[in-house]
Amino acid sequence: MVLRGLREFVQGRTTAEEIGSITSGRGLHLSPEAQHDVAALLAGRTAAELNASVVALRNLGPGGDLFHTAVLALLCGTLVEQGADAGAAIDATMDLLVRQLDALAGEPDEVVTAASRLVIPAAMAMLCRSKETRKRWRRRPEVMHRLDELEGADLVPFFLREVFTLHDDVDLLVLDPNHRRAYQFRLIGVRDRLYHCYALLQDALLRHAGPDYLDAEPVDPVAVRYARNHRLAQSDYADVRSDHARFAFTRPGGLIVPGSASPDELPTLDDSPMLVVRPATTTFAWNPAAVYPVVHGALHASVELIREFDPAQAEDFLHRAGMA
Repeated sequence: MVLRGLREFVQGRTTAEEIGSITSGRGLHLSPEAQHDVAALLAGRTAAELNASVVALRNLGPGGDLFHTAVLALLCGTLVEQGADAGAAIDATMDLLVRQLDALAGEPDEVVTAASRLVIPAAMAMLCRSKETRKRWRRRPEVMHRLDELEGADLVPFFLREVFTLHDDVDLLVLDPNHRRAYQFRLIGVRDRLYHCYALLQDALLRHAGPDYLDAEPVDPVAVRYARNHRLAQSDYADVRSDHARFAFTRPGGLIVPGSASPDELPTLDDSPMLVVRPATTTFAWNPAAVYPVVHGALHASVELIREFDPAQAEDFLHRAGMA
């Protein structure tokens, strides 16, 4: 794919006119040749065509200045939103994001600030579709430190840090001492606060064990769909004002686990975080929109049952957790 207009654009230096066009809301300032290239790239309909466009844009990026490379990243993000594979450009986009974060942590000028408005949406579009990338980047403490610093200074939006703290492919051991049962669940895209885990876990547990399990009342299907962030209508955002625990979620020994805590704060057994479920004696509630607001339309969260352990295994877990 020949992209002469965009190649000249990315090799040039950012101008005040380009920055003014973005900051004023007029959009990208591109030459007619570059506009023609963009139209051709966005005209793809099949997955193969969209992926080829992403690769072509990615290959233009090395060596470009921050703002021009950010424009390429935004175009890649747009193609991903249209159905391209996020993996085709996500590593280049994440490298650019780190470059952007470092620039913001210095003395950001209007070029750096304008570039952030392009890079961050592109990164979000890709990260929310790439669980494996999220897992890799969660293990980068220097990035988390930088995000904490920049969020505290109001230089990056809260949802950027949120997507870096999601729990993906985390196995959760759930023990029921009343019925002597034990379960393994898997967390994907779950927010770093237990309220979100509770909302998804109690739905998954009741779907498996059946209604009235541990005397639990039914879950609210609208609240569950909101927690999953799946196929939400505009009305769902207004309808979901509260949710509450259908079980008592505790640690071994009956100690209450705060809903605002991180799953990382749970005790572990065989290297898996562990929760105990009992019949609810008191009800605690939460506002979903306040504790896990929607981050991105492409991010779908789930807590799903992997298996229920056989009675002998359940007894072993309960015994080792001090609930013999």
